Amino acid sequence: MQVEQFESFALPATFPAEWMPPEGARFVRDCVAGMSRTALLRIARSRGFRPTWERLDGHGPGLYGMSLTIGRCVVPLVVRMRAIQRPASSVPDDSQKPLFPVSES
Repeated sequence: MQVEQFESFALPATFPAEWMPPEGARFVRDCVAGMSRTALLRIARSRGFRPTWERLDGHGPGLYGMSLTIGRCVVPLVVRMRAIQRPASSVPDDSQKPLFPVSES
């Protein structure tokens, strides 16, 4: 099964870094590589930022647009996600075990 993990943030050219509110900069610092999209959105919601998420079509795989509303400022972020292969579930293979154990007495 393929899943995506957070890799990095970037600001679009239309939003200079000096416009970033301190709360937004703190959010960016607090997000670490390997987080899921769900975790990113959960953190943003818990801080009251009303996040949005959309795939950025035409920009290659793994690029998304995320916006945060911080006070009256809408902060657009470009999010790079990396596809990884999730290991198959670790269900033990009992196919070689007998259905009814035989006691040796």
